[in-house]
Amino acid sequence: MAVNVLGLAGLTMTAAIIAFVLSLIIGALFVWFGAKVAGVNKRRRTWGNAILAVILMLVLRILLGHIGGGIGELLGIIGSIAIIKYVYSTAWVKAIIAWIFMLIAIVVVTIVLGIGIIGVALF
Repeated sequence: MAVNVLGLAGLTMTAAIIAFVLSLIIGALFVWFGAKVAGVNKRRRTWGNAILAVILMLVLRILLGHIGGGIGELLGIIGSIAIIKYVYSTAWVKAIIAWIFMLIAIVVVTIVLGIGIIGVALF
């Protein structure tokens, strides 16, 4: 059975939307966790603020994606920390701590998923 072009395009768009929503939810969870560990004010540490921070960081990364090399990465890191500081109305130190814990959580989950995928592949 042949797959028509519109069906394939719809399937691709559906997969892209699902991937975006999952990335948004997981990223927001990591930002929220980082803000909690950093000791950000409980009234400002909401799920909505975490989602807002992730959306702003994604937009920033897309805009900075056109700047190559280390300059783009450095601007992305500084921009991400500034977004956390702005969204949570917190000090630079707490924003840096939140960003670091967000990064650690992402690395840990990536390693765990990688080990799980390798384990499944070896079966």
